[in-house]
Amino acid sequence: MEFLVYLDNLLFFNLTTVLITFHLLFALCFGIFYNSDSTLSYPPLLNTFTTFSIYILSVILILFGFSQDFTITSSNNQYFFNQNFQTLFLLFSAFVAFVTRDYLSARFINKYEYDIIFLFVIISSICLCFADDFLLIYLAVELQSLCFYVFATFHRKSEYCTEAGLKYFILGAILSGVLLFGFSFIYILFGSNSFEFLCSLTNNNHNFLMLSGLVFVLITLFFKIGAVPFHIWLCDIYEGSLTSVTIFFASAPKVILFSLIIKIYHFTFFNFSDFWYQFFIFSSIFSIFIGSFAALYQKRLKRLLAYSTISHTGFILAGLLSTNPEAIKSSIVYIVIYVILTIASFSFILSAIISNKNFPKYLGNWTSFAHKNFAFAAGLTLVIFSIAGIPPLAGFFSKFFVLMTVLLQEYYVFLITAVLISSIACFYYIRLIKTFFFIKASKKSLWISSNQTQNIDFFISIALFFNVLFFLRADLLLNFANATALLLF
Repeated sequence: MEFLVYLDNLLFFNLTTVLITFHLLFALCFGIFYNSDSTLSYPPLLNTFTTFSIYILSVILILFGFSQDFTITSSNNQYFFNQNFQTLFLLFSAFVAFVTRDYLSARFINKYEYDIIFLFVIISSICLCFADDFLLIYLAVELQSLCFYVFATFHRKSEYCTEAGLKYFILGAILSGVLLFGFSFIYILFGSNSFEFLCSLTNNNHNFLMLSGLVFVLITLFFKIGAVPFHIWLCDIYEGSLTSVTIFFASAPKVILFSLIIKIYHFTFFNFSDFWYQFFIFSSIFSIFIGSFAALYQKRLKRLLAYSTISHTGFILAGLLSTNPEAIKSSIVYIVIYVILTIASFSFILSAIISNKNFPKYLGNWTSFAHKNFAFAAGLTLVIFSIAGIPPLAGFFSKFFVLMTVLLQEYYVFLITAVLISSIACFYYIRLIKTFFFIKASKKSLWISSNQTQNIDFFISIALFFNVLFFLRADLLLNFANATALLLF
C-alpha cells in the first residue's frame, strides 16, 4: 500500500516536471531551427516563448495546485509540504514572467535563450524542492546556480552585468565547495544522505564532525538567501543585473531556499536545534540591523531595495528560531507577503524604465514623481508603507506574526531590538515618499506611460488589492500556512 502511495506521489511530481521539460525541449529546438532562419528574417522568439511559458505555468497551477487533503499519513506529509511550496514558487515565477514581458520587449532583449534559462531555473528549483537526499540537493543547487550566473551576465554589453556575474560566479563556486564539504562530513559520520534515514539516526550524536557539517551547510544556505554575514554579493548583483533578472532573484527562488532550510534544520536535524538556533539568532538580528542601517546611506534605488531585502531575510529567519508549527507558519506568511510586495515594488521600477530612455537609478531621478504620475506614486507609496510595516497593510501583519512568535519564545531582547531597528528603518522609506511628493525636481521629472505596460499595470492592481484588503481575509493565507507547517510535525 505504501508503495502505491509512493508511486502516486511520484507521478504527480513527474507530471509537473515532464510538462516543463517538454516545453523547454520544444522551445530549445524551435529556437535553434527558426531563430537563425534568414527566410523568416531572423524572428525574435523571446516574447512568444515567454507568453507560452506563462500559459504552461498557469496550466500546471490549475492541474496541480495547492494540496487540500491534509488528513494523510505521516509518511506522506513531506510530499504535500513540498507540493505547496512548489505551487508558491510556480505562482510567483509566473508573476515574474508576466510583469517582465513588457520590459524585455521595450529593452529589445529578444534572445530566446533568456526563456530557456528561466525554464532551467524552474526545473532545478522543483527538483530542489522535492529533494530528500543531500546528493540530489547538491545537483539541483548546482544547476540552479549555473543558470543564475548566466542570468546575471545576460546583458553582455554592460560592464556592470559582467562584473556582477563574475562576482556571483567566484563566490558561488567557493560556497559550492563548502556545501559539498558539509554534506561529506555528515555522510562520513552516518553513511547516508537520505533525510528520513538521518532523521532517525541523529539523536544524541552531537560530535564535532556532525556540528561542522551543519555549519558548512548553513553557511551556503545563508549565502544563497543573502543573510548576514554572507550578504556582500547581493547588493552588487541586484544593481548590476538586468532589472528583470533582479526581480526574479529577489522573489521566487527564495521560496524554495527557505523551504529547504525548514526541511533540513526543522525536520531532519530537529534534535540539534539547541545548536543551530544560535546561528539563526545571530544572522537574523544582524541582517535586520545591517539591512536597515546600510539602506539609510544609499542613493541608488535598486541598492536600497537590496538592503531592504537583507532586512526582510532577517525577519524570516526570526520566525524560524523555534521548531514549533506556529514559528514555521509565521515565516510562511512573511515569505508570501514579502515576495508579492517585492514583485510589486520592482514592477513600478520596470514601468519607469519602459517609459524613459535612461534608467532612473538614483533617488534624485524620482523627485516630483507624483506631480505627473499621482496614481503611480500613490500606489508605490502604499507598497512602501506595507514594506515598512505600517498598519493595516499586509506588510504589517507579516511582521506582527513573526514578532509574536518571537515573543512567545520569550526572546525579549531580540524582540525589543528588532522593533527599535524597524522603527529606525522607516526613515528611509519615508525619505522615498518625501522624494516623490515634496522635493522639487531640478530637471524634468519622470513620466510613466501606461501604453506599453499593460501586464505590469494589471499585476500592480492585483498586488495593491491584496496589500490593502489583506486584513479582511487574512484567514485564507493563515489557514494555508498553518496546514503547510503542520505537515512536518
